[in-house]
Amino acid sequence: MISQKNLQRFFAAYVIILVYGMVIYQRNLDFSWIVTGGWDKLHALMDPTTNLMPFATINRYLSVLDRPSGLGLFLYNVVGNMIILIPFGYLMPLAAKSKKALIWVALAGLVLIISMELLQYVSMSGTLDVDDVLLNFSGVLIGYWLSPVSHKRWI
Repeated sequence: MISQKNLQRFFAAYVIILVYGMVIYQRNLDFSWIVTGGWDKLHALMDPTTNLMPFATINRYLSVLDRPSGLGLFLYNVVGNMIILIPFGYLMPLAAKSKKALIWVALAGLVLIISMELLQYVSMSGTLDVDDVLLNFSGVLIGYWLSPVSHKRWI
């Protein structure tokens, strides 16, 4: 049996690796917008990679499923965005003894996901995509549903 302390350490390591992989790993962080034009410069540079319309990116990947590489793109981008956060939803209620309710897992998941999206945006290291938030959050909820804690407590 894994001790509560080791479970918490494992969960913390998972979150650190997740943020590192989603925001920093193999990415060019660029904060030059701060001194070269401020927020207006950031918005101008990031506008082409920003999606604030729900399901636009998901629909784009669904529309290419009939192409040879379409299934791979769909699995990597859509399914991958869900799978990456399943461990969060599964482990958080186990690691956080006093915060086992779905509402706490959902709120913590949203804070983490939105923080990662905003970090990608301000560091110009990725895209700001509302579909990523939806898919990641779905992963959190799936993980919570798979967690043994979810069958005992919902609120």
